[in-house]
Amino acid sequence: MSSQALQQPTTTAADEAAIRALYQQMMDAWNKGSGEAYAAPFAEDGDLIGFDGTHFKGRQEIAPFHQRLFETHLKGTRLVGQVTSIRFLSPDVALMHAVGGTVMRGKSASSPERDSIQTLVATKRGGLWLLAAFQNTRVRPIGRNLAGTLVWMLSDWLWKVCRPKK
Repeated sequence: MSSQALQQPTTTAADEAAIRALYQQMMDAWNKGSGEAYAAPFAEDGDLIGFDGTHFKGRQEIAPFHQRLFETHLKGTRLVGQVTSIRFLSPDVALMHAVGGTVMRGKSASSPERDSIQTLVATKRGGLWLLAAFQNTRVRPIGRNLAGTLVWMLSDWLWKVCRPKK
């Protein structure tokens, strides 16, 4: 047997479906406005990095924060998205990429400023797939055109000037 064959993770279609289901479970929970259900696909010690760089450690931080959002700023919003790839790093670890967006209340589609690229790591523990990590990054390309670059530079400068001081 070649060393390459030994390095290939052993996975099944059921594993991939279970991982895809975690992403759908998050979207369904968002669309119901449930912080508890949104945190449920995460491992107890899972990490979530929000689009603004905020780091949440574990379901006990993810759930209440999102519940407050669902009751205030994001009330009535819908999350839309799709998994773009899943790559198994080992039989019990998978890297998933997705694209997503938020449909604001009263709108029928997400707007480009709310589009994100998401990176998720799923791990299989005791036969169950859970999210170990989720990184949500807003799409803000720099250098594609002058206007976009200037907006990026302005927002970067504003962050430096107005950010909370430690």
